[in-house]
Amino acid sequence: MDVTLVATSVAVMGFMIAIGFFFAMKVPITAEVKNAFILIVLNIAVPAIILDGIFTTDVTDELLTDALLIFAISVVFHLAALLISWTAVKLLGFDSLFAKKMAVLAALGNAGFIGIPLSAVIFGPVGGLLAAVFNAGLDLVIFTVVIYMLQSGSGLPVRKVAKSLANMPLIAVIAGFIVALTGFTPPEFLSQLTGHLAGLAAPLSMVYIGILLHHLFLKSGLALYRLIWLPVGLRLIIFPVLIMLVLSFTPLNDSLKHLVIILAAMPTFTLSAIIFGRYLPDGSEDTAVITIAVSTLLSLATIPFIAFLSSVF
Repeated sequence: MDVTLVATSVAVMGFMIAIGFFFAMKVPITAEVKNAFILIVLNIAVPAIILDGIFTTDVTDELLTDALLIFAISVVFHLAALLISWTAVKLLGFDSLFAKKMAVLAALGNAGFIGIPLSAVIFGPVGGLLAAVFNAGLDLVIFTVVIYMLQSGSGLPVRKVAKSLANMPLIAVIAGFIVALTGFTPPEFLSQLTGHLAGLAAPLSMVYIGILLHHLFLKSGLALYRLIWLPVGLRLIIFPVLIMLVLSFTPLNDSLKHLVIILAAMPTFTLSAIIFGRYLPDGSEDTAVITIAVSTLLSLATIPFIAFLSSVF
């Protein structure tokens, strides 16, 4: 594990958050501005990341097999993590909405902004692609199960919920796999377009979090909520160790095992603040922002620790 790379990634993320914080100090942030960030990130930038990962890699039969396996592992892992997290919070006696928020923050990691470049350095270009596939499995869970879970119980009709699941990130996941399976070569124009648009996701997401941090600082002074140890502990330590134990009993080769373990150790996923802002009551995004900030800072120490455990396990 390259600790310098992790530190650099966190530093870049922190600097972009600071830009958003400074921006909010100088410009009045209206509901329309926040909605614009949400729409651009969810409907343009995130789908572009998914398609760009497919377009820029030569997918062989062996690599495609590994990619489908990683995709399946990602889906199963994140569904299991959601169930474990939700059950743990419910057993502690908290209400359904709080349990949903804690489950999402604990189960889903930042496999995109930190996980993909980190994997590319450690495991090479193939590792970067497989990390993108792992992230696609995460996206599939987010934009189907998670969105449905967050909306359920809010009085929305089934037809409206089903319509919300037909979103651009999910469409991009499906289209990307069709491209890989058919061997379609996109035109240079489309490759460049998705590459440039993919670059919007991380900075816009971080700037948006900086804006929310400014709002939260003015409102509450960034006070930590009482149970922050639960999602952070599950996300950074418990789930990586659990998947390490499970994979030790499988015939998966060591490089794929290490890749999955590293990706499972990522901090809370950045889009949680945007998704909470879109689908939950006012103020829910504050919980996401605090959890993202704390888990990202702590991950600088926990990711190398998990990598060390993985190397000696």
